[in-house]
Amino acid sequence: MRWLCALVLALALLGPGPALAQLCPRAAPRLTLAVVDPEPVLGHELDIAALHAESGQKQRETLHHLGLTTSRVEWQSEIETRYREAAGVVCAVPAQVALSLVQTEHLVRIARELPEGGCLYREVLAHERRHVAVNRRTLQVAADRARRAATRWAARASGQGPTLDDAMAALQQGLRRALEPSLAAMRRAREAGHRGIDTEAEYRRLARVCPEDQQRLREMLRVAG
Repeated sequence: MRWLCALVLALALLGPGPALAQLCPRAAPRLTLAVVDPEPVLGHELDIAALHAESGQKQRETLHHLGLTTSRVEWQSEIETRYREAAGVVCAVPAQVALSLVQTEHLVRIARELPEGGCLYREVLAHERRHVAVNRRTLQVAADRARRAATRWAARASGQGPTLDDAMAALQQGLRRALEPSLAAMRRAREAGHRGIDTEAEYRRLARVCPEDQQRLREMLRVAG
C-alpha cells in the first residue's frame, strides 16, 4: 500500500507577532474527509501459474490458486494554511484540511482455466468477494479513525521553519504522524481478516465443491504439465 500526500495551499496573514510564542496566527480549522471506493475490477487474464506467482506462495500439487484479490489504498491531503513571519521564523497553522482515502487499485482475478459462470468459477468468485468485503469494511473503519485523528491534530497543529515551505512541510509531517496509527490499524485488520478467510478448512471445502469442474481442471493441468 502506498500513501500519497498532495497539494498544500497558503494564505498569508501579514504582520509579525512580538514573540515566537505569539507568532502563530489563530484559526478555526475545517476538515473534510472523502472515501473513494469504486467497485473492484474483475479480470480473467491470468492463468493458475501466474496467480501463484502474484500471490508469492509456492505452488504445490494440492494447492492451486484459482483466484486472487489485490488492493492498494492511498491517502491524499490538501491543506490551506494561515501564517505569520517574524524574526526569520514562519509559523503556519491549518485553516482547512481536505483528506481523501482512495482505493486506487482493487482487482479480483479468476484463473482463466475456469469457465466463466461455471460452478467452480462461482465458488471461487464468492470466496474472493469475501476478501473484497474485508478491504471495503476496513477502509471505512480507517476513514472514521483518520477523521477523528486529523480533527484532533488540526485543532492544535502548527508548523514552524525558516521559510513558508519549511513550515508547510512540518505541517504535512505532523499530519502524516497523526494518520499513521489509523492506517497501520487498517493494515493489521486486513491481514487478520484475510487470514480468517484463507484457512485450511476453506481450502479443503473449495477442493470438494463442484466435482465435475474439479475433475476437468485436474485433467487440464495434467495435460499441461
